[in-house]
Amino acid sequence: MPLKRNNQQDDQIDRVLKTLYCEGLEPHNHSLTLLPNLLDELDATIDISGGSRSYDAESFAIFLSGTSGNRYRITVNYRARVARLIAERFNEIEFKPNPEETIGALMHPFRSLMDFEIHWYDARDGAWEGICIHERHDVPLKSWPVDLLVSTMLILSNDLRNSLIQSMNTLRSELRHSYPIAWFARQTSDGVAFEDVVKFVTLLETLQNASDREEFLEISDAALGDMFNESGQLHSTKHSTGGDE
Repeated sequence: MPLKRNNQQDDQIDRVLKTLYCEGLEPHNHSLTLLPNLLDELDATIDISGGSRSYDAESFAIFLSGTSGNRYRITVNYRARVARLIAERFNEIEFKPNPEETIGALMHPFRSLMDFEIHWYDARDGAWEGICIHERHDVPLKSWPVDLLVSTMLILSNDLRNSLIQSMNTLRSELRHSYPIAWFARQTSDGVAFEDVVKFVTLLETLQNASDREEFLEISDAALGDMFNESGQLHSTKHSTGGDE
């Protein structure tokens, strides 16, 4: 069950939501309503003073843990001036009949509205190591930035399973380092033995060395059944964040 938030955390969430709100930009504002429940669901927290800072943006950090036990930090940089500029003529935009093309054309020059920096905690030296699984800049955005933030939080919270998705190359690479470290730091779930970690890290190495898509999917499908009691195919289509990099 998710932990009940304390008053200080509620205050920080309220402050962040008020900061991100932009009058006249309703799809963006609607996406914001997803955050409080998701923070509860994932036992994630917000820290206004956490993470790195961007001189031209309002910044805050989201902290959450993955199924690997890894502790992740997502620093969010939001630029209200960009949001207000979009809102100036947003009500003149007709999204039908091609909503994806329209939002792609809209967001391409306005990527700076919101960006993310993702790190995992390295218990070896107490530092935060960067990991790049956010949207690719050579691919048009097809959703609002807060939706991408939500998607990123969900990817990281279930990092072991999501590392079996073909496009998650960087996540696989990082987990080969971070999962064993998390075990030694006692961050993994009770009952996880080092043999389990070895098995999964070996699987990730095998996936990274797969010769083609067909071999990758064959290995990942078998792992779904063996490790997650699931059946079905994890296709290699890009994730809603635009894919790993």
